[in-house]
Amino acid sequence: MAAPTTPVDGQYWRTALILQLQNRNKFENQAFKDLITFHNRLFESSNALRNENLQLSIQNEKLKLEQNISTTQASGDSNNSSKSPSNRNEKVQILEQKLMNLQEELTEMHRRKGENAQQLVDVNHKLQEKEKQLQLKEASLGESLTENASLKTEIQMYQTSLKELQNLNQVIRDEYQALQLAFASLEDKLRKTQDENRQLVDRLVRYKSKDADKMNEDNENFLSGGSHNPTSSLLHTFDGFFSRKKQAKVQRELEDAAKESRAVSPESTFGDRSDLGATPFFASNVPSKAISRFEAHEQEVNAVKWSSLERLVATGGADRKVKLWDISKGGQHENKGVLVGSNAAVMSIDFDSTGTLILGASNDFATRVWTVSDHRLRVS
Repeated sequence: MAAPTTPVDGQYWRTALILQLQNRNKFENQAFKDLITFHNRLFESSNALRNENLQLSIQNEKLKLEQNISTTQASGDSNNSSKSPSNRNEKVQILEQKLMNLQEELTEMHRRKGENAQQLVDVNHKLQEKEKQLQLKEASLGESLTENASLKTEIQMYQTSLKELQNLNQVIRDEYQALQLAFASLEDKLRKTQDENRQLVDRLVRYKSKDADKMNEDNENFLSGGSHNPTSSLLHTFDGFFSRKKQAKVQRELEDAAKESRAVSPESTFGDRSDLGATPFFASNVPSKAISRFEAHEQEVNAVKWSSLERLVATGGADRKVKLWDISKGGQHENKGVLVGSNAAVMSIDFDSTGTLILGASNDFATRVWTVSDHRLRVS
């Protein structure tokens, strides 16, 4: 039962305490109500029998006194025995009969007293057993409450892990859908690439056939007009052959330069002047001193990108995080946020043209888009 509402000075705390004690007494005495009632009945019966035994003892003493008096009178009146012998004998018999009855009642009372005492002992023994059972029940109740608390803690832990697993499952599903879309797009690209390859092969075959026809035509012209000017025709043929070879070499070098970004040294630039002609060389000063140096990630840093609008640098590392840094304060750095959600090392990052979104690619075959302002994952 809840305690009544009391003011700040606590003037009703005695009433609340008495009510709580009464409720506790009522709750704890409920299990032993029958035993207590039976014990009270036995105690009242024992008191009644004790009073009755006392009264009978008093009556017995009175009868003994009367008997002594009557005996004295009988001895004093021995000379007058001839007067009323029958009356005296009758009184003696009546008194003896009363005495025997009183002794029988006293014996019965003692027997009942013994029975009541034995019943009282049995009730006390039962009461002790009930108290022991109550203590055992209280101990088991405490253990059950402790076990219940531990089970509730485990349930909360399992619920938390279940939520985490559900979130992870949702992320995996999103990644699976993204992978399916990427796989479909790659299949489309592969199909388009195969079509383009087929077209290029056809074009190459046509060009080869045209070159073969032209070479056959040149050979026929050379054989038919060889006596006219053979030297000039031969030189013309060799010039065309070397010019085509030079063009093919230049084309290959341009394709290699487009495929891989390599540094161009002055020696390689001027060393190829015989094939590519004079190429201008622009010298630049490489910085030799760092403006700012800081630990961006716990593991390797795989990608760094400047924002096109602000003095903001994004770094991606092997710890599966993308971090934003502000270095606009004269070489000092300040962490502006951590973008999480990647399941593998981040290998490449880039800002959009507005500087509000950032794209990251990781080793789990997935790309993700975050918002720079609130650092939330938008697209996975």
